Amino acid sequence: MTKEAAGPNRDVKERLRRLAKGSQGHLVTTRRAAEILGLEPRAAHLALGRLLKAGWLERVKRGLFLILPLEADRKGAAIEDPWILARELFKPCYIGGWSAAEHWGLTEQIFRETFVVTSAYVRSSTQSHLGAAFHLVRARSPRVASVSTLWRGQERIAVSDRERTLADALAIPAWVGGVHHLIDMLRSYRSSPEWQPSRLLARVGEVSSGAAFRRLGYLAEAVLGERGALVEACLARRTTGNVRLEPGAKGKGKLSTRWRLWINVDLLQGGSLS
Repeated sequence: MTKEAAGPNRDVKERLRRLAKGSQGHLVTTRRAAEILGLEPRAAHLALGRLLKAGWLERVKRGLFLILPLEADRKGAAIEDPWILARELFKPCYIGGWSAAEHWGLTEQIFRETFVVTSAYVRSSTQSHLGAAFHLVRARSPRVASVSTLWRGQERIAVSDRERTLADALAIPAWVGGVHHLIDMLRSYRSSPEWQPSRLLARVGEVSSGAAFRRLGYLAEAVLGERGALVEACLARRTTGNVRLEPGAKGKGKLSTRWRLWINVDLLQGGSLS
């Protein structure tokens, strides 16, 4: 008799209920399951194995399981919130880049993959788990640990704030899909009630990137029409050497000696400059 026809017995239902209640977003590790069920690690491992075999759990990776609803099919399980899954799969990590930009309303672009910044080793920059797609980049532990958390339903998730999202993108424009998306984000931020240039400068300082200050200063002048304190602060933090405004574009374009930047994209029309 199949699981769907017979349903779980009372003991299994109670065990699943306890696991679901003590889980994080219906995700549970073997260690956490042992704590919830009051079992030794070996016994918890065996108990999870039986539930997995019976079709009440979906294995995400070794030692991490998704607790399925009682009415769920054995195949095709999906996670309700990819951010919670990312936290469990790639910790220590934070949600950043284009995903954070979408969250804060800095962009209207829709990206299929959830952008995750992690200090853990990852074998591939693109991964899919339980129907959710992830784009992964690595950063040093202090950079990841400096990002604060926010409530996502009943769970706390580390997410870069508006200014940190912009600072990350100023250092590496590809994190938001390139410099043209970055320009749109800066315009959105500048016109919002949340505009805080001193906070933005502080966040750029946190990512320790002289190139980010140069991009911010140049774009503040060329796109936002800024003058005064913000621009002067960026000028004071220029580093030596010349870098591309858009690292991913071919060609160097024209050199801005003021900002030590190769302006290798057309800010108005898009595309690279030879």
